[in-house]
Amino acid sequence: MTPRLLTLLMTVAAALMGASSTMAQPGRTTPSFESWTVDCGNTGVCFASSFTRSQSVWVDVRIVRDWQAEAQPLVRVTTNTELPQDGTLKFEVDGAPIEALPIEQLREMQPAVNPPAGFRPLGGEGFWYPTGPATTTLLDAMRMGKELTIRLPAATATGTEPVAVPVSLLGLKSSLLWLDNRQDRTGTVAAIVAPGTDPARDAPHAIPLMSADQLPPEVAAVWSANRLCSEIDPTIFASLNAVRVPLADSAALYIIPCGAPTAYNSPYVAVLSGKDGAARQVHVARMSEKGPIATDLIYNARWIPADQQLVSYFKGSGVGECGLWNRWVWNGTGLVLLEEAARKTCDGTEPDLSNWSNTWPLKNASN
Repeated sequence: MTPRLLTLLMTVAAALMGASSTMAQPGRTTPSFESWTVDCGNTGVCFASSFTRSQSVWVDVRIVRDWQAEAQPLVRVTTNTELPQDGTLKFEVDGAPIEALPIEQLREMQPAVNPPAGFRPLGGEGFWYPTGPATTTLLDAMRMGKELTIRLPAATATGTEPVAVPVSLLGLKSSLLWLDNRQDRTGTVAAIVAPGTDPARDAPHAIPLMSADQLPPEVAAVWSANRLCSEIDPTIFASLNAVRVPLADSAALYIIPCGAPTAYNSPYVAVLSGKDGAARQVHVARMSEKGPIATDLIYNARWIPADQQLVSYFKGSGVGECGLWNRWVWNGTGLVLLEEAARKTCDGTEPDLSNWSNTWPLKNASN
C-alpha cells in the first residue's frame, strides 16, 4: 500500500466516524404520495408522475420543472396507444372539460417546447401539453380535483375509437409541494402549491454535459488517463446524464461516464477542478470486512443537487434486487461515505433497497 493511499484511507475512516452520527439518512427509494411519485435528475430538474393502465392502454402523466428561476412547470403525456393523424385529445377533471386538443395541432407545436436538459421521457408516443396559461389552467384544475380523465382517439383496425383513461389525482398536491420544497421555491412567486412574495431563484442544480468536448483540458486529461474512460461513443456519453457541479471559488466537481455501459451498470468517475484550474480525480470510500477501502469507480451515479450528495447503485442482476448501494456527501474537499447497503441474494424478487442490510453504518438489519 502506497503512503498516499494509506493517508487517504485514514482520512476517509476519520470522516466516516464523524459523518455517521451527524448526517440524516434519507430513504433509498423514490418518494411517493398515493398514486404519484416524485424524483429529480442529476441537473436538478424535478418531476411528479403518475402511471395509469386501463386494460391494454397506459398513460404516463408527468409534471416537469427545470432548475432555472424562470422555469415554468411543463406537462408531459405519454401513451402506448398509437394516435391517429387527426382526432382530438380531451382532458377532463371530475367530469368538467378542461381542454380539447386536435392531434395535428398538438404535433405541430412540439418543436416550440424546450424540454429540460437531462429529462428522459418514457418510450411510447409522448406530447408536451401547451405551455403557458393552458398549463396553469390544467394544473389548477388538477390540484383541486380528484380525477383527471384523458380521452384518447386511439387508432384501431376498424377506425378511430375513443379510449378514456382515468388518472387519480390523490397525492398530487403533496407531490407538487415536494417539488416546491426540493427546488427551494416554497414561499416564492414561482411555487406551484403555496406561492409567496419572495422572488424566484434558481433551484439547487448542476450543469448537464452532453459531450466530452465540454470538459476543460485539465479535466479531460484526468478523465482520459483513467483506465478506458475516454473509450465511449459520443452518442452514449450524451445519454448518461454527466454533470458539472458548480462549487465555491469557481471550483467544480465533474461526474463523468467512464467507458461504455455494461448490461446493467454504467461506471462513472468524479473529477475535481480547483479554482486554479488544476484537476484531480476524487476517490470514494467503500466498506469491506476489514474496514474502509478506496475506489475510483461509481456505478449508475446519481447526483442530488439539493443535498450535494452522490449515490451509486451497482446492480447484481437486471432486476436490481441484489448488489451494492452507496451514498456520499460532498464536504468541500471530498466525498464522504454516509451510508452503504448490500444484498447478496439474487432471486428475481421486486427490488426493495429499504430492506437491504447496512454495511455502513452498521445496524441490525435483515436481508
